[in-house]
Amino acid sequence: MGLTLIEAQKYARRAEQLAVLKTFAEGELLRRLPFRNLVCGSLSFPAETKLPRVGFRAVNEGYRQSYGVINSDSEFVHLFGGDLDVDRSIVDLQGSEARAAQTEMKVRSMRLTLEAAIINGDDTFDPRAFNGLSKRLAPGKDQTIDNGGSTLNLLALEALTDSVIGYGGDKVLIASKAARRQISTASRQAVGDLYEVIDGRHYFEGIEILLVEEDAEGNAVLGYNEPGDTTSIYCCVFGDAAV
Repeated sequence: MGLTLIEAQKYARRAEQLAVLKTFAEGELLRRLPFRNLVCGSLSFPAETKLPRVGFRAVNEGYRQSYGVINSDSEFVHLFGGDLDVDRSIVDLQGSEARAAQTEMKVRSMRLTLEAAIINGDDTFDPRAFNGLSKRLAPGKDQTIDNGGSTLNLLALEALTDSVIGYGGDKVLIASKAARRQISTASRQAVGDLYEVIDGRHYFEGIEILLVEEDAEGNAVLGYNEPGDTTSIYCCVFGDAAV
């Protein structure tokens, strides 16, 4: 069972641990992702590819035997983090706040870098990293939908959300602020209550929109550094359900 950062904060006992969890939870994407502990170097999981056949039968007839097809898949563990060394003389001169500030900056940099890797990770560029959504769901391949132009097409967005099967998990949309503004503007121009803001959270047709903005170097993760740039929107399912 996965544990989100919000839930993990309830079990934190040390101040340093709680501070790290709070800083990581500032990211809307990381705040919603479930985390789990592993005791090995990889995570194996079944991937359902075909359902078993069922049907009707007559009296005194038997059902045809049929079995579903499940393929095994796996993801390897990738080490991620950073070293932090603050000269003791700096702490002696400026107090413990100096180390605390450096720690907070390091953790914030980790959050921004990890969020960027979830979207744009590429093991051909960095063999130590994992592949992000942009490589796994490249334009034109399966599980992608073309917007058909620079202006957001709500029909394409609805087709995207409909194509993701939640099986009881929570669907979310991952977008930049610019893309979220496009969704909001297009929804206001359409008929019906497609867009809602509840307690500061933004929803399209009941699906929460999570923002991913810049990486630790200030680069836009989902595009849109300049007007006219293209941007991507991802629909995912969080939880222990299948996607």
